[in-house]
Amino acid sequence: MVELKAFIIGKVKDKASIGKVQLIHSFSSTSVRYIHLALLKSTTHSSHKPPDSNYVSAVLSYSNSRYSPAAFAAVMWRLRVTKNAFVATKSLIVYHKLMKSSPDKFEGFDRGRSNLKLNDFLDKSSSLTVELSRWIKWYALYLESLTWISKVLGSFPKPIESSKDRAKEKDCVSSYQTGYIMRQTESLVSFFEHICTRPETPPMFQNKIVDEIRELVIQDYFTVVRLVMIRLQVLSERLIKPGSDSGLNDLRLVLVRLEECKESLSGFFWRCRRLAEDFWCLVEILKAKTMNEDREMVELAGSVQLAVKDDEEMVELAGSAQAEWVTFNESEIATDEVVKRDSEWVTFDDSKGLTNEPVQFRLYT
Repeated sequence: MVELKAFIIGKVKDKASIGKVQLIHSFSSTSVRYIHLALLKSTTHSSHKPPDSNYVSAVLSYSNSRYSPAAFAAVMWRLRVTKNAFVATKSLIVYHKLMKSSPDKFEGFDRGRSNLKLNDFLDKSSSLTVELSRWIKWYALYLESLTWISKVLGSFPKPIESSKDRAKEKDCVSSYQTGYIMRQTESLVSFFEHICTRPETPPMFQNKIVDEIRELVIQDYFTVVRLVMIRLQVLSERLIKPGSDSGLNDLRLVLVRLEECKESLSGFFWRCRRLAEDFWCLVEILKAKTMNEDREMVELAGSVQLAVKDDEEMVELAGSAQAEWVTFNESEIATDEVVKRDSEWVTFDDSKGLTNEPVQFRLYT
């Protein structure tokens, strides 16, 4: 009975929203009015259906045209006025797809603050909406993180499928300075870390809207995996070699952070198992190599310390040596008196001598 009541109320609200948009945009261009109408029909109050693919496609058809800003603005408006968890979740999905469809034109997030203002979103209508509210807050921050990656990389992450594309990307990355590549890699790892903070879905909780979010996140994850692999390969070629110490510790920390994400991200392996296995194998190999470099450095430092210690002991031994009287045997002529001899000047003729100046010796017997 409660679900039926919510369904009827949702239908009424959807029709009211459509009438409101038609009135507000009655003097707008046909394309703008159509974008808003298609968006409303794709983000209904239905509790179990993801955004209608036909209407989403209608919105996306404007993503690479001059009406692209209008499409983003429509989604932003929808998100800011709604208090319904189903509408907000579907709107975020449409926004995500707009970002992927028009990577060079999307806008709306700034680093350090969320323009969507969904950090405090909470719909207490039911246990389902409460669960979805957790996903809404996480998903908004996820899209902010994805936007930040595009700023760091200089473009929105795009799938790199063919070997030709991978070679092209590696050539591009190889032209960067090591510090810049490291900063890019750290940002990509931060993206992985945010994925690991996604809400834990209860075993009995199944919702196709959340499934749609997971699908989009998995696609992004494997796109970023390929980007991280290429950067790790370039960094390893530069840093993991004899005599290279600068940046090695930063690389090691990145690899440690990646390993901490492995367990949480293992749930995505089924989609591209071969790629996932290659990626985590690379992480383990590079981490082992960095550890070997550490051990060699420790051994070298230890040998230097031992050498210094030996030198110190020799100095101490030499410093502790004291002059002693020499005792003659009975068969030798001995005297207890010091007999003073006349001093004589001795000059070194050898050019390799310690000095070319006359040196005075006083001989006492």
